[in-house]
Amino acid sequence: MVALVNVALLGWIVLAIVLFAKLPRVQALLVTVVRDKRGDGHAVLTVKTDKGEFILDNQNEEILPWSDTGYRFVKRQSQNDPNVWIALGDPRPATATATSR
Repeated sequence: MVALVNVALLGWIVLAIVLFAKLPRVQALLVTVVRDKRGDGHAVLTVKTDKGEFILDNQNEEILPWSDTGYRFVKRQSQNDPNVWIALGDPRPATATATSR
């Protein structure tokens, strides 16, 4: 249930951006899959602007440039077709983590 609430909140944020910021096109908003600081999968929203790409994230109150999130970017929706996913090659080195079994 918590995940559904967070997704709904993210949807309202997107709607507010589209309505009030008057982004030029819907393709400026792209669902993006990342690995968070613990290595867990997480979905965020990438907002492409003329000032750069920014991340809307229900785990962070700030809107940050993608490079300042600490996430490893895995894939995101294509700007040309929202049904197509594009693999992202994050140039930053992967952080080594250890897990117990």
